[in-house]
Amino acid sequence: MGKGSGSNASTISFTINGKEYHVDANTSNVNSETMLVDFIRDHASLKGTKVMCREGGCGACVVTVRTKDAAIGADVTKGINSCMTPVYSCQGWDISTVEDLGNKDVGYDVIQNRLVNFHGTQCGYCTPGMIMSMNSLRESKKDGLVTVKEVEDNFDGNICRCTGYRPILDAFKSLAVDALEDLKRKCDDIEDCASCPCPMRQGQGRKCDKAKPKENSTIVLANGSVWTTAVDLKVVFQAIKQSNSDGKRMRFVAGNTSTGVYKHEGPYSSYIEINGIPELKQKKVDSCEVLLGGGVTLTAAIAFFADVAKTKAGFEYVAQISKHMERIANVPVRNNATIAGNLMIKHAHHDFPSDVFVLLETAGAKLTIASSDCTIGMKLVTMMDFLKTDMNGKLILSVHFPKRSTDYHFRSFKITRRFQNAHAYVNAGFLLKVVDGKIAEQPRICYGGINPQFVHATATEEFLAKNPDIGNDQVLQNAFQILDKEIKPDFHPPEAIPEYRKFLTQSLLYKTILGILPGKASQHIKSGGPDIPRSISKGTQVFESDKSDSRLYKAMPKYEGAWQASGEAEYTTDIPKRPDELFGVFILSTIGSGTLKSIDATEALAMPGVVQLITAKDIKGKNNFMEFFFFPTAAPQPVFVNVGDKVSYHGQSIGLLLAENRQIAVEASRKVKVAYEGVTKPIVDIMDAIKNVEAAGLLPKHFIGTFTSEGDPSVSVNHTISGDMKIGSQYHYFMETLNCLCIPREDGIDMHIPTQWMDHTQNNLALVLGIPCSSINIQVKRIGGGFGGKITQPAHIAAAAAVAATTVRQPVRIVLDIETNMKMLGRRLPFYMKYEVGFNDVGKIGNLKTEIFCDAGFTPNEADSIIAAMHMQNVYKALGWEVKPGFVTTNTATNTSVRAPGSVKGVALIENIMEHIAFYLKKESLLVRQVNFIEKGDPFLPTFFGGGNFEEENQIPRLVEEMKKSGDYENRKKFVETFNKENRWKKRGLSLIPVKFHVGYEFGCNFPAMIAIYHFDGTVSCTHGGVEMGQGLQTKVLQTIAQSFQIPMDKIKLKPTNNFVGANAFSSGGSIASEVCCFAALRACETIKERLKPILEKLENPTWEQLIAAAHQAKIDLTASYTPGPKDDLKEYEVWALALAEVEIDVLTGEYKVARTDLIEDCGKSLSPGVDLGQIEGGYIFGQGMWTTERIVHCKETGELLTNRTWEYKPPETKDIPEDFRVSLLKDAPNPHGILRSKATGEPILCATVAVYFALRNAITAARADKGNTEWFKLDSPITPEDVYQHCLTTSTDFKF
Repeated sequence: MGKGSGSNASTISFTINGKEYHVDANTSNVNSETMLVDFIRDHASLKGTKVMCREGGCGACVVTVRTKDAAIGADVTKGINSCMTPVYSCQGWDISTVEDLGNKDVGYDVIQNRLVNFHGTQCGYCTPGMIMSMNSLRESKKDGLVTVKEVEDNFDGNICRCTGYRPILDAFKSLAVDALEDLKRKCDDIEDCASCPCPMRQGQGRKCDKAKPKENSTIVLANGSVWTTAVDLKVVFQAIKQSNSDGKRMRFVAGNTSTGVYKHEGPYSSYIEINGIPELKQKKVDSCEVLLGGGVTLTAAIAFFADVAKTKAGFEYVAQISKHMERIANVPVRNNATIAGNLMIKHAHHDFPSDVFVLLETAGAKLTIASSDCTIGMKLVTMMDFLKTDMNGKLILSVHFPKRSTDYHFRSFKITRRFQNAHAYVNAGFLLKVVDGKIAEQPRICYGGINPQFVHATATEEFLAKNPDIGNDQVLQNAFQILDKEIKPDFHPPEAIPEYRKFLTQSLLYKTILGILPGKASQHIKSGGPDIPRSISKGTQVFESDKSDSRLYKAMPKYEGAWQASGEAEYTTDIPKRPDELFGVFILSTIGSGTLKSIDATEALAMPGVVQLITAKDIKGKNNFMEFFFFPTAAPQPVFVNVGDKVSYHGQSIGLLLAENRQIAVEASRKVKVAYEGVTKPIVDIMDAIKNVEAAGLLPKHFIGTFTSEGDPSVSVNHTISGDMKIGSQYHYFMETLNCLCIPREDGIDMHIPTQWMDHTQNNLALVLGIPCSSINIQVKRIGGGFGGKITQPAHIAAAAAVAATTVRQPVRIVLDIETNMKMLGRRLPFYMKYEVGFNDVGKIGNLKTEIFCDAGFTPNEADSIIAAMHMQNVYKALGWEVKPGFVTTNTATNTSVRAPGSVKGVALIENIMEHIAFYLKKESLLVRQVNFIEKGDPFLPTFFGGGNFEEENQIPRLVEEMKKSGDYENRKKFVETFNKENRWKKRGLSLIPVKFHVGYEFGCNFPAMIAIYHFDGTVSCTHGGVEMGQGLQTKVLQTIAQSFQIPMDKIKLKPTNNFVGANAFSSGGSIASEVCCFAALRACETIKERLKPILEKLENPTWEQLIAAAHQAKIDLTASYTPGPKDDLKEYEVWALALAEVEIDVLTGEYKVARTDLIEDCGKSLSPGVDLGQIEGGYIFGQGMWTTERIVHCKETGELLTNRTWEYKPPETKDIPEDFRVSLLKDAPNPHGILRSKATGEPILCATVAVYFALRNAITAARADKGNTEWFKLDSPITPEDVYQHCLTTSTDFKF
């Protein structure tokens, strides 16, 4: 294949992990829409690479690729999202997946070793992507040398929902040339550890192949579409001409990253890949301009601009462009995305908030457009002209940046919901030429995110050109008034409200001017100029470790950590595909309330490879996957809505379309036609639901109960206040979406499914299928994160797959994409809580009345306001209380458990009341809390689970004293007070929150465990009823067995959970599964040890292997099982925790950061401190997301969930965690009632995350005080930047020097 022209071919080739793969378009089922991740997993059978979002937003699919720079021929190594990379664009690439680094047979790479030993894996589903992001970073650097900052900046494209990121960052920072001493010491400890479960591989591993340059080629695919790979412009324009002649719709392919935003464009029948064209990859700078080829990636542009700004006079301003571009998307996306590609998205979608376009237009850059039309040829256009240019058949060849003197001030901004990997609420660019404090020519003021037509604030630009004295307050105010008039934001939820976006246009101009004229501003105003400073994060962990040779109470690496880090750990989605397997895609309702009239799948069924549409008529048993639950359910939850029945929410399942593979099923599902009748406007907001219930006079029926306690006559109530609190929903965001594989058997079915509650899944499957429970076999090896979302919800997926599999008598696999997972299934329950509280002069509560409402979704089956009521007492006396939990229903999916269900809301309510009392009395909130602390002998608030008295010591006073020392509480209080007095536009907030979390066994503790010892070598196997989901259950069980038998841990293996040994097991949730499984395993061990005693007495100091061999010869039963129950009288107990959070807000933008968080938690005597610390840190960041970045939004007209994928839904990322994150386990606090003296850790700390909410509230309060407002205010959550703006009460009239 020569470079001169496009030659016909049928095959492309590339290497994966050193093995060459050839893809033949004539025989392969790989088409133009097949992504690299699917080839890696389904064709190369390398399951270590995961897939979740398919839009470049989660990082699970990251792999390392080595390519050639088309301009200079140099090797380029980078990490990319394989989920957005078409296979046919990989010609000549050398690709590495996580399997290439190391495994249990050859040893592990240092990256894998560090991550495991730093406790950086939990569920493990994100781990391969994390590993490959780090591997890509190291390989891209000379000699693999990276800095701590480079590590910190590298993971904006990788989501981890389990760990809280700190251990991952520490593990990788330990590989940096400038690693901190404490990280180096940890590395020394790792290298000294002889029992490391993740041994390093010897040598350097595989020597990577050289990537091969691309060549011109044209491939006709089996479906008739054409893929052209071009390495010169002539071939591009020949392909364009041919596509037009053949009537084929054409698409240029470079990074292909736009498919992460606009997923369903097309279909296309002609693809022209342009990554190999040298002209598109050029980077030049001369005395007049900087030139970048249109195909230069954002990553390459960032590096080039940074270098040019340092070395070339007149181009200093491009440093800001480089800095801004670092916040576009994320590293793996930027590694592939091109400048021209980003601009073409803006060209096709004017509403796209392109940072690249705003930056280029602000800078006055121009574009060279290339065309095959000889009358046009090459044309230089402005950015604004580009938007009007017909780009059909044209290419952006290059971008040109002019030279500018240092009189020009370039500033740009990107204001987002989350600091990293988020599109802008508003982005802005300002180019002002300022001489002697005055504007010297018409400025360039550009905004994105206003409306599709708006770019320049033309009237404001013209005004400032005529009124150049920007240091004059009146000139500024006049400019802001003009800007206010010309800015007309549109509104399309879930985007930010127009008022906020309009405010940002003014505040960002103000920030720019403050930055240009810092000497003009008074001292306390200057803080408005800079952005919030963000330093490199760090963390410390303080815990006791057993110094004896005990296997327990040590920070051991996770049992399956090494397998997770190497991709060897198998999840349900990794089970190899069977030859006769079908793939199922749900058909979802597109209305929020109405009746299903008809379903027509005729067009879909006509497609090759489509097999059948499964609907409610195929269900042989009950059409209800929630018939069985903890207690009788109030309403059925259908597997599929039947024709003629009510549609209760947008996204409800109507049918399951079966096809030979996922791609066919997804495409065909769009052709299924669904009709409705009697459509009405849905109710999707808890407040609207409460109003409707009240208006109908039905409110009393929506209360679950009323819980009261006697008052304290000694408290003289002379103050009464009332208030309310609204808390939003939260998506679980497990990295492994719900999925299953159902295989029909002669006596029933085999179900592979990641469920936290096998018993629930099994029983409801039996009811739906109309078969006995004994005909259902369920196995769970591990799950990729649960957080409560895999307790009841898997029954829905399992039921659909089982109905399908038993109908067609073939295996059926379902793997939900993130949009279906979010639309179809429930989330955390939103809450609305109101209160009236009476108290005395010191803040001691004398009486309290509260109503707690939860939004249960379309059925009240999982209403958890009762749990909120149970936890509301927290660390306080409950005297004179009346608590009424209730529920309402809405046209949304039935909501379900999410980490610390109910309890986090109950704690938040009482803490809000404490804050409100303190605010009213003008007292420090800690003092109010202290006068209300519970004491020994005080009564508990009676609920359904009884009352009784508090009979232990309140540990919070001890924790407070420790926090005052370790957290430097008093000095930090003074610092915050001083900071807020000295800074008008930056504010800090500090909050200290105590938690008492009750751990009991009210719902059950039946987690069976079985131990088997093999006589031949003395090795041990264990299986139990608990489910490993990242919480370290298997690690703790392993340590417990090793301690009981006094054998090395490598002699023990943990087997998958199944519904035979784990029959009737309770849900793995509520933080109790780990300790109860340890208890069951311990009892089973003790049973075997009792049997071994007679044998042991006959032998003289035998080895373990000798003892077991002798026992076998004596026909001793070497297996045992145990199921905990009432006979064990497991004691309930309290977990104590304390959180101290400090935040900083930018009053001018609403942005904020968590500057520092200190946590102390009472874990008893921690069985495995590394695991427990991970649970605490991960739980805290999970909760922080609930209070800050994670907002759920529905369309009020249709009921559609609008925050339904990574583009709109934003859990915390690496730069959202506290800059300084300090965690301590309470010392010398063994639990006398706990199993092996330990305590649960998973959920208690999440209740303390409300400290972030109150810290933000306190910072906002300081800003309001500067406006003269000292009133208590209602603050709904989550708190996003737009909420900070709204409550700070700032207006443009405040913008002064």
